[in-house]
Amino acid sequence: MSSNLIQTAIPIIAYCASSITMTLVNKLVLSGFQFHMVFFMLAVQAFGSVGLMVLANRVGLNVKYRAMNMPDAKTWFPVACSQAMMLYTGGKSLEYLNVPLFTVFKNLTIIAVAYGEKLVFNAAVTPLMLTSFSLMVLSSVVGAWNDISFTGWGYFWMTLNCFTSATFVIHMRKVIKQVNFQDFDTVYFNNLLTLPLYIILSLVQENWSGFVVYYSDKANADELSQFVRGMFISGVAAFAISYCSPWCLRTTSSTTYSMIGALNKLPIAVFAMLWFPDPITAGGVLAVLLGFSAGLVYTHAKNLQKRDQPRGAQVLPPPVLMDRLDRNGHSSSNHESK
Repeated sequence: MSSNLIQTAIPIIAYCASSITMTLVNKLVLSGFQFHMVFFMLAVQAFGSVGLMVLANRVGLNVKYRAMNMPDAKTWFPVACSQAMMLYTGGKSLEYLNVPLFTVFKNLTIIAVAYGEKLVFNAAVTPLMLTSFSLMVLSSVVGAWNDISFTGWGYFWMTLNCFTSATFVIHMRKVIKQVNFQDFDTVYFNNLLTLPLYIILSLVQENWSGFVVYYSDKANADELSQFVRGMFISGVAAFAISYCSPWCLRTTSSTTYSMIGALNKLPIAVFAMLWFPDPITAGGVLAVLLGFSAGLVYTHAKNLQKRDQPRGAQVLPPPVLMDRLDRNGHSSSNHESK
């Protein structure tokens, strides 16, 4: 095996592994314990991302980001808040829905983004994209029809997540040109700006008194240990996603990167089916396969559109997943943190 192939394969495997770990651990933390602390989990992930980014920069890894400054912070804060809404509604969705169904319905975000961009930026929606949208809707209908553990709250939060995800992507695209963020700038500012918000909302809204009382009981010591480990892995995985995404993009291409994102949905669903005790139905498997096919068709349509457009033209962004990094495919950053 050539060294070039190995150098390309390592970041791809790292990106896929971190993405799978992030989704599965989020599901475990948000539905596998007595208390479902969404804001606390997001605070841990934000802290882990910022802390490990600073550490990686200090030890000489290729993690460069713009230092926090007031003008950029004021401009970017509304975008960071929209990302916070996206992540919170995504977390609440995972609390109620199983992971395969979550990945199926997450595809609907692509449709919302596409028509949002058509309205705001006059972006084109090609016939092949419409084909992929039809498959996405079909997969969602099949998935909902075969959802044995149907919960209205899960679908409520999933609907909100689709719209907040689309709002985040479109809003970010409008603002990012003003600040000229690259690679880790977006991750650094998003997490540092929202960390105090997550902490305050967790203290105000989440049941910390009940949490302390429940886990003070020695009978629940094992569950507390598992909860702490889950939170720790969640924080590390948040940084891993932030690091591996641009690493994968730099060592492959935007086309390969977007295709990997589409292909990665299948192993996420498969691992979730094997790991969690949710019932597996033939209809649920069919919904996942339809959603997987829809993602491939959409990615191919987007790549064709990118090839046919003039250099520098904007195209529709890839889908937003439950991770910590925007998927606009920025090039490697060329400026240091201060």
